[in-house]
Amino acid sequence: MSDETDFDLFSGKKSKAKHDKADAAKVTAQTRDVTPATSQIIQSRPTDEEFYRNTNPYVGVAVVFNHKYVKGQKDRVGTEKDRDTIAETLSLYGFDVRVFNDLTFEKVDAQLKAIAKEDHSENDCFVLVVMSHGAEGRIFASDMSYPVERLWQPFLGDNCKSLINKPKIFFLQACRGERLDKPVVFSEFSVMTRQIGGPSQTEEIPPVITYAIPNTADMLVMYSTFEKYYSFRNVENGSWFIQSLCDVFIAAARKPEAYDKGSDLLRLLTAVNRKVAYEYQSLAKVDVLNQMKEMPNFLSTLTKTFYLRVKSHPGK
Repeated sequence: MSDETDFDLFSGKKSKAKHDKADAAKVTAQTRDVTPATSQIIQSRPTDEEFYRNTNPYVGVAVVFNHKYVKGQKDRVGTEKDRDTIAETLSLYGFDVRVFNDLTFEKVDAQLKAIAKEDHSENDCFVLVVMSHGAEGRIFASDMSYPVERLWQPFLGDNCKSLINKPKIFFLQACRGERLDKPVVFSEFSVMTRQIGGPSQTEEIPPVITYAIPNTADMLVMYSTFEKYYSFRNVENGSWFIQSLCDVFIAAARKPEAYDKGSDLLRLLTAVNRKVAYEYQSLAKVDVLNQMKEMPNFLSTLTKTFYLRVKSHPGK
């Protein structure tokens, strides 16, 4: 049994499972939105706040866009496993999880804009997970590709006021190009490890102060793979990235501090990077795809540390 990519040139196999496929597609022209500069006079000031508030009643809304069938592309067999696992994982934290399958771009765009208009004032954060085919700078709906930034534009500060100064987190399982990530090896002596505890503090509600922050602040975008590279998906066990993300988040949710202080988001995501980078590689029938790796990575405009807590689901 072997792994496959969505390009006809390749076929191959992963060490732990069978039939991996890469979420890849052809690149089309990219568009840009231009936002005019504001004429409002503002005053910026410093802050000594180090942590995002995570004492709201609810953890937040989590949206999952799952695409198995994409026009002109191979079916993304195995994505159902990712869809169900990520939905269960986010529900474990108390997210209001909303799953959508095989939406057209028009419907994706409409859902994002509608959710951005909701009142998120009682939520700690917002999460969006998209699983589809992809290309450099673009991701696919069921009918067409679109620039990835269209996913977070509705949630920028000027578009979604109730999520200002709250983490907006985006997980993207898709290829970002045609390159394959080759392995490199290293050796080292075993070293003693120690557990580093997170900071503890009693949260205080400060007086009302007006701050000026960038429109693009407080966002984190995590990609399943490095720019210009393939992303692997197993037809039986799901993608390396989504399954690793769920494993790390579920383990954190089972710890006693998950209900109190919570888990440092960046530590969790670094653990996801480590898990995919160290534990997965492909075993292929063709040399060009044999022993290939994958490196998730994230871009962050978070301005504070965010501790993700397990909370009750809205309505419970």
